[in-house]
Amino acid sequence: MEIKASCKFDYNAVKALTYTSMFKKSVPKKRMIFSGILFSALLAVLIFEIVLFGADLPLIICVVAAGAALLLDLFMWFVYPKICYNALAKMKGAQNEYTFTEDKIFITTQSSDYNAQAEVEYTLLAKVYETSEYMFLYQTKNQVFPVDKSTVTGGTVEEIRGKIFSYLEKKYVICKY
Repeated sequence: MEIKASCKFDYNAVKALTYTSMFKKSVPKKRMIFSGILFSALLAVLIFEIVLFGADLPLIICVVAAGAALLLDLFMWFVYPKICYNALAKMKGAQNEYTFTEDKIFITTQSSDYNAQAEVEYTLLAKVYETSEYMFLYQTKNQVFPVDKSTVTGGTVEEIRGKIFSYLEKKYVICKY
């Protein structure tokens, strides 16, 4: 088995990784819409109650908490992925080429400032998250290799999944989106 794939460390890959890290198994867009509507409705009800009955300290604390929760959700959806992308520094736009073999992955990373090669055995992967567009191979808790599933050649995503799943089992998570 020798299957090739690639992925570029662009904003879309980082955004997908960020949403996958935040929402794990739930669909990010649906979860964000649900929580946004929930916090907005709660905030509206609390403000309506203040207008009708007057403000007291517990009610004001609830308004501030609901407003903060709504702002935090919006921050995590719109701003945090940009912060993560900008934190890549020299890795921005880096192109990863992957070769999946029977028991390991050969990875070549190239960018204008950084060139490297790595060899990672499937047994050394900490976990894998798979979405409809990407596979995120975690070598450690903080080191992730994104694989764009649309670039797979010489085999199928199912073959890659089967091989890695045989080593990781419960640490291989297929996301619903």
